Amino acid sequence: MHRRWTVGTLSEMLGIAAPTLRTWERRYGVGPTFRTAGGHRRYTIVDADRVATMARFIESGIPAHDAAERVKRLSPHELAAIVGAGPAGLRASAHEQAVFDIIEGAKELDAARVQEAAEKAIDRFGIEEAWDAAIAPAMIEIGLHWEDGRIGVAAEHLVTACVLSALRAAAHQYPTKGPARVVLASVEDEQHKLPVVALGAALARHGHAWTELGARLPMESLEQFVESSEPDVVFLWSSVIVPGEEELERFAALGKRTHLFLGGTGWPHGVATSHSLTETVQQLRRALGDPLP
Repeated sequence: MHRRWTVGTLSEMLGIAAPTLRTWERRYGVGPTFRTAGGHRRYTIVDADRVATMARFIESGIPAHDAAERVKRLSPHELAAIVGAGPAGLRASAHEQAVFDIIEGAKELDAARVQEAAEKAIDRFGIEEAWDAAIAPAMIEIGLHWEDGRIGVAAEHLVTACVLSALRAAAHQYPTKGPARVVLASVEDEQHKLPVVALGAALARHGHAWTELGARLPMESLEQFVESSEPDVVFLWSSVIVPGEEELERFAALGKRTHLFLGGTGWPHGVATSHSLTETVQQLRRALGDPLP
């Protein structure tokens, strides 16, 4: 038999006041969808999942109107997954919402929306999780949109600028002291530096100062810098540029003088690289002597 509940019964089940349930139905359209032969309204299992998910969204700080719009976009399967997974399901859904807001902000050229979505993700999840679960997936999707013509290059640049600003602001919340023991850079001809900035912000959160040499760093300049400053750790990013055999040999030589870590998809097959910001931060912290759980 299909389960159907009155507003009073659902109120007791979920611990949500009946007047609140009626308000959500009247104001936001989140309410019972089944009617008996006598015309009485009843909540179905999908309706109950929608209400329970809306309550969790509101508890997490999302305005009621936005929470209602989100639950109405979710499929019955997605609602059931969120409810069944408990707090973990809600967290995963929040990741998806951040990705959605960044992408929609890009489509609308709405810098404020993109910036707010990035800042909220960082505030809620921390730098590493926000990057891995929300910002990086959104950037990848935006890149695909640009490739197939759904958005222009201006939208991609807007998102980059907004995310860069959010990461810089996050790093400034954790002022570091002492000499910089870490060097962060991108390989020569690599134009992307957001992952490097994200790594710097994450390291600052753990109390480590760093020197950021940015994008498109000539190999000779990196070698000279390492020789003069003698850092404990060097991180190099490459997303699309595949270093040649000679460069790889020079990197190997560099790795004999310091802890060298590589990140990004631009390295040849078989070269050991990290695959997420969380993993990279853990690797660098171990090299710096941080105690990890």
